[in-house]
Amino acid sequence: MSARDSSWTVAPSLLWFGAFLAGALIYLDGGVQAVADRLTAKRAADVPAAGPVFTAKPVVVAEADDTSDVAPVLPAASGGSHDVGALDDTCLDPFGIEVDHHSGSSTRGGSDEACKRWAMDGFYKAVASAKQGTLGRAVRVSWYGDSVIATDAIPGRLRTKLQGELGDGGPGFVFIVPPHRFNDHDAITRAQSGNWGSHAISVMQTPDGLYGPGGATAETDGGKSTIKVAHGKVTNVELYYLAQPHGSTVTVTADGEPLITAPTSADAKAAAYAAGTTAGAARFDIESRGRARLFGMTLENAKGAVVDNLGVVSVNVKSWTNADAAHWSDELAHRSADLILITIGANEAQWLQPGDKDTKDYQPHYESVLAPIRKGRPDAACLVVSPTDQAEEKDGAYPSRPVMPLLVDAQRKAAHAQGCAFYSTYDWMGGKGSASKWFRKGLVGSDFQHLTQKGANKLADGLYEALMTGYQKYASH
Repeated sequence: MSARDSSWTVAPSLLWFGAFLAGALIYLDGGVQAVADRLTAKRAADVPAAGPVFTAKPVVVAEADDTSDVAPVLPAASGGSHDVGALDDTCLDPFGIEVDHHSGSSTRGGSDEACKRWAMDGFYKAVASAKQGTLGRAVRVSWYGDSVIATDAIPGRLRTKLQGELGDGGPGFVFIVPPHRFNDHDAITRAQSGNWGSHAISVMQTPDGLYGPGGATAETDGGKSTIKVAHGKVTNVELYYLAQPHGSTVTVTADGEPLITAPTSADAKAAAYAAGTTAGAARFDIESRGRARLFGMTLENAKGAVVDNLGVVSVNVKSWTNADAAHWSDELAHRSADLILITIGANEAQWLQPGDKDTKDYQPHYESVLAPIRKGRPDAACLVVSPTDQAEEKDGAYPSRPVMPLLVDAQRKAAHAQGCAFYSTYDWMGGKGSASKWFRKGLVGSDFQHLTQKGANKLADGLYEALMTGYQKYASH
C-alpha cells in the first residue's frame, strides 16, 4: 500500500480516538465548558483545584504574611441597624413603612424601632437559642456556590470558627458521591466501590431536575460508599434519597452496626428520607442492593453548629434553572437550615460585559435562584455573599474586570428584592484593584479568582466576625 493510502487508513482511526478522548473528558470533567477550561488553562500550584483559570504572567509576590493593607475594616453601621461592615441587612417586616425592594433600595441604616423583622434574624435567633440550650439541635448553615465554595476551603474555615463558638455539630449535609472530582469536604473522607454515576445542576444534568437539597444526585446499581468523619463522632444520621419505580433497598451501617434500612421502591418518583441515631459513630457504610438514587446524608450531633458545603463546580446563575424549583424548595424546607449562604458569580464574571443583555438581565436571573430558597425557608436567614474582585490581563497589567461593580450591584438588588441580606466581599476586600493587591500578598491565585488557603481563611474569618457581631447586636436588644 502506498504512503498516501496509509494516511487515509490512519486518519479515521485518529479521528475516532480524538472523539473518544473528548467524550471521556466531558464525562469526567462535567461538560464542554469545563473541558475547555482544562485544555486552555494551566493551574497554579497555590490555587484550589477547581473551576476555570488562566495563567498570569510572573509577578513578584510580596510576603504573604503582610496583609495589613488588604481587606480594610469597614465601619459598622450606626444606630439600631443590623448592618455590620460589608454585611448589608434588609428589613422584611417594617412598621407601617412601604419598602420597595425591587427598586434596589434597602433599609440600610434603619433602626430596630422601624422594623419588626430583619433578613438575618432567623440565624441570630437560632444562635441565641443554641447558647441558651433550647434549640434542640445543631445550628445549621447551608452554603451554596461555585468552585470557590466547592473546594471547602472557605466553608471549612467557617465551620471550624462556628464550632469553636457553639460546639461540634458534625459535618452536616454531605454528598454520598461528590458531584465533581474537585468537590471536597474537610470534615469527612469518602470512598466508593461498584458502579456510581453523579449528576449535578452544572455538570451531567438529569432530565427530571430532581437533585435534592444540594444540587446533585448520585445513582448506583449495587454500589457502596464509605464516609468517615475526620474528627470526633456523630449521633444523628439522615439519608436523603429518591423513591422511584424499580428501586432497591439501601442500608446504612454505623461503625459496622445496622443503622438505617431504606426501601427506595415506589410507584412514582418522590423525595424520601430515613433517619437513625447512634451513641456515636465515625464510619458510615452506605450500600445498595440494586438500583438506587441518593441525594446525600446528614451527619450531625444534638447540639453545636454545622456548615453544609453545597458548592458545585462550574455553577453559574443560570445553572439553577436545571433544578425543579418546587422540589428544591421542599428539600430546603426539610433540611431546615438557619442560615443559607449563596456565593455564585465567579464564572459568569468571565464573560459578562458592561452594557450587554446578559449583564442587564443578571438581577432577575439571580432573583430566580433566591425565590425557591425564600419559599422553602421563609423563616430562615438568607445571605448572598458576592464574589471577590477579579482581574484580567490587559497590555501586561492586571486591572479589575470592568463588570465587577455592576455584577455586585445586581446581586445586592436581587438579594434585597427577595428578602435576603447581602455581604459584599468585593467591597470588603478593597473594591476595584483588590484582586491584584491580594495576589501580590499571596492571598489569591494566579487566576485572580480562587483564593489561596491564607486568602480563604481571611475571607471566612471576616464573614464570621460580621455574623457574630450581628448576633451580638441582636442579642443586646
